[in-house]
Amino acid sequence: MKGVDGLQYREAMEELAHCLPRNVGRVLIQQPEGSVREIRIRAGQKTAVHTSEGVRKCMGEPAPHQVQQIAEALCEHALYARAEEQRSGFVTLRGGHRMGLCGRVLLQGQSVRALREISSLCIRVAGQWRGAADRLMPHLTDANGRVNSLLIIGLPGTGKTTMLRDACRRLSEMGCRVGVVDERSEIAAMSGGEAQMDVGPNTDVLDGCCKEAGLRWMLRAMCPDVLVTDELGGACDAQAVMEAVNAGVSVISTLHGRDIQKAAGRGTLAHLVQNRAFDRYVLLTEDAVGCVGTVYDEQLRQMESTF
Repeated sequence: MKGVDGLQYREAMEELAHCLPRNVGRVLIQQPEGSVREIRIRAGQKTAVHTSEGVRKCMGEPAPHQVQQIAEALCEHALYARAEEQRSGFVTLRGGHRMGLCGRVLLQGQSVRALREISSLCIRVAGQWRGAADRLMPHLTDANGRVNSLLIIGLPGTGKTTMLRDACRRLSEMGCRVGVVDERSEIAAMSGGEAQMDVGPNTDVLDGCCKEAGLRWMLRAMCPDVLVTDELGGACDAQAVMEAVNAGVSVISTLHGRDIQKAAGRGTLAHLVQNRAFDRYVLLTEDAVGCVGTVYDEQLRQMESTF
């Protein structure tokens, strides 16, 4: 992939470093531009900075109360106000970074009521990688110039959201009216009503709204050519996608999965495949971030492969 905007990347690293122990912050800032992927902090263990060039272990082993303090600092000392997000296991930080959380779970029946005694954090660093969608572009439009509905499938950390964001920007710059349903604030990273990530000049963002309601909202309110959303989940998401496609609006989204056939057999995707909701399916490899492995057509027939 091509590089992220240098100034934006440095600012993001400085913001994160300010909330971390000094030794971790120094390691973070010293990494080559655009290389940091994850930061893993565990009580009693050395902090690991995962980069495109390997893993850097930092000196020092934070105590449990220090892990809690780091989480508070990253949430601008308002972690208590993010209880609803915590119950899903993560909090989206300023800049679109996602902080996964582990600790002691308090249950209410079979539902998560709260998270206490935070013991480990996984910070997934968001990036504006211009060119991330280059391999997608030939598959995003048909012979008549119509935007195809497309689903990006891959494991966590393979670059699905980064690729989705760049595809959104490219389509918007081409003049398409793009509607982004950004349930976890990771695609556009809205702050104060303004997108911190470049999602294009013709893009409208619905921030913090669940996909089921958000896709329908966009259809009613914004007259989009294309709808973009991340991480399809259950049957309700699938039904909302079908409604958009049946209304003549293209949908571009992502799904967790390692294998196209297994993913297609799950309830979420099975209904969409059966009804040919997507014109193209793109499977990412585990070899590198943002690496397209295989492209399939609407009937899951292989079109091209890098293998």
